[in-house]
Amino acid sequence: MEIVPQLISRYSIVLYAVCGIACAYFVLTGVASLRELRRAVFRLERNTVVSRAVGALLKAFLCLIIGAGIYLVAGLEPGKPVSSSLLSDVTTTPVDLIMPTSMATAVITPGQVMASATLASAGFTPTITFLDTSTAPNTTNPADSVAQEDAVTPGSQAEELLPDCTNSNAQIIRPAAGEKVTGAYAVRGTAAVEVGGWYKLEILMPGTIQWAMVGRGDGSVINGVLLGNFNAGNFAPGVYPFRLVLIGADGGIRAICRIPLTIGS
Repeated sequence: MEIVPQLISRYSIVLYAVCGIACAYFVLTGVASLRELRRAVFRLERNTVVSRAVGALLKAFLCLIIGAGIYLVAGLEPGKPVSSSLLSDVTTTPVDLIMPTSMATAVITPGQVMASATLASAGFTPTITFLDTSTAPNTTNPADSVAQEDAVTPGSQAEELLPDCTNSNAQIIRPAAGEKVTGAYAVRGTAAVEVGGWYKLEILMPGTIQWAMVGRGDGSVINGVLLGNFNAGNFAPGVYPFRLVLIGADGGIRAICRIPLTIGS
């Protein structure tokens, strides 16, 4: 059984790199999902986004644990001598631990911020309070400005009915612009997403300014099925703006294809 620790010690750098890349990927996926949470409208959509974000962050934490295990195994490789100077430093060198008392903030949901995460230097007991930030100054990352694409200003809904699919990476083939659909319908097209990205299909309801997501995918689709079961019966007959949105690994919008969709009775 000594061969396993020896192999881990020998290839520890490669294993660290794999764990680090995996951890970074899951963290980016979790952050992108949290950004999407602010644009979610329906409860089911919000629950799906939260579940995906929590799962990604748990996977990132698992990668960190695996990396720590690799470090311990590599350091405790059988037959590896322990430096006497290291033991001397451990037993004779005093170390003063100073606990920070500064406040750390992290965004939890829109309108709330977890603040005052203060560690008491004596008992190390964290104190957490929640503050309302509905009137707090806007500290949004400039990269999040792409979220403005999800809102439609009053009076501009007529413009959203105009077809706009100029980017070849985002194309809706079926239904065609203005095509009448009824019942269950398979939406086909192309969504060439980048690594770590995803795509979503959205519809704009009459009298609203927020696009509602009706489907999504986590991989690229080339001239294939984007959404296998779009139930047109859930919507009243009429003409709706319908679009395909490509999302990057950082949560930013990469491309949009928009068409008018006619739903029949």
